[in-house]
Amino acid sequence: MIALHKLKKKSSFDNLFKLGKRFNNDHFSVITLKNNDGNSFYYAVIVSKKNIPLAVNRNKIKRRMRQAVIELYSKFDVSHSSNLFIYNSKETLEFKEIQKKISLLFKKL
Repeated sequence: MIALHKLKKKSSFDNLFKLGKRFNNDHFSVITLKNNDGNSFYYAVIVSKKNIPLAVNRNKIKRRMRQAVIELYSKFDVSHSSNLFIYNSKETLEFKEIQKKISLLFKKL
């Protein structure tokens, strides 16, 4: 089983933005970087205040994105990586749509 961890350190985010590969679709972007930290999957979720001004809606989207990542990461070979999921849309998507879009991004990784 792959261990699931959240990205927390500023240095981790800086490395992702500087060295990571970026994949996009119509509502999401993901920045990924291979690391050599055993059998671990590191991730973070970002929803821009500029795109979704109400905190209630931002938090709802983040919860949905986190749950989709948790359900999908074990189905794909994404161990040894750090991933940053960015929500680019100005509209609030339902969970099934979010799960489908994130699944497409996992396939690109």
